[in-house]
Amino acid sequence: MDYSALVRSYNTLSYTNQLRELLAAFFQTNKYDELSKYQLAKTVNDVAFKHYEGEQILKYKLAKEFRNIKYVAAFEVNAKNSRTDFLAINGDSKSFEIKSKIDTLRRLNKQVRDYRDVFEFNTVVIDKTHLSSVIEIIPEYYGIWYFIGNKKIVHREAKCSPKINPIEQLGLFNKRELLKSFGSVDINEILESNNSAKINNELKEMLKKRYANRWRFVQSNWDQILPIDLQFFFNTNVKPEIIYGV
Repeated sequence: MDYSALVRSYNTLSYTNQLRELLAAFFQTNKYDELSKYQLAKTVNDVAFKHYEGEQILKYKLAKEFRNIKYVAAFEVNAKNSRTDFLAINGDSKSFEIKSKIDTLRRLNKQVRDYRDVFEFNTVVIDKTHLSSVIEIIPEYYGIWYFIGNKKIVHREAKCSPKINPIEQLGLFNKRELLKSFGSVDINEILESNNSAKINNELKEMLKKRYANRWRFVQSNWDQILPIDLQFFFNTNVKPEIIYGV
């Protein structure tokens, strides 16, 4: 069965009857007729974790790694012309690009160049089938993780990027954030008045402030959120009981 089709068709905001029809059509059965919206969504979630090896599953496993430690984390953070799948910030910045079993590596070379310019420690989180190909693409200072079930395997720890570029880091700020961090929105003026270490530190502080409330919401509602819906609740901060109807 094409379980990826089931997961792609799932929407956190679907109505109960839509989820019921989705499952009935996929499994060719009416045994889901009496289930609540939460039970239906949980059925999709459980099937995804058992049979699907896509990005949502790896995002959840990544988020779980940082759930109980003193980091602020975020999903889909812009970095130059790419978006890192997961970012964790505290005393350092850690980016994670996901390449699941169903992903291609076509864009990885460009993504690697974008993240290395702005974040300190960069890691590719892969399905193990990609391992040999990924090693050929990424620099030696990039980390490589994969999961066997729920167990994290660190094939290679990330080292601090030697390519961090203050000009590119400033491109992650919006004007309000630049003014608050540096008292100016003039990039040339900021570069003249601040060294690279100061800009790097201000970037981390800005990202923590930008995402702290959303990440805190996910942490405090973790047990009520289905794993495949984690990014939705990070983005919206809507109480899970409102969405699931429980």
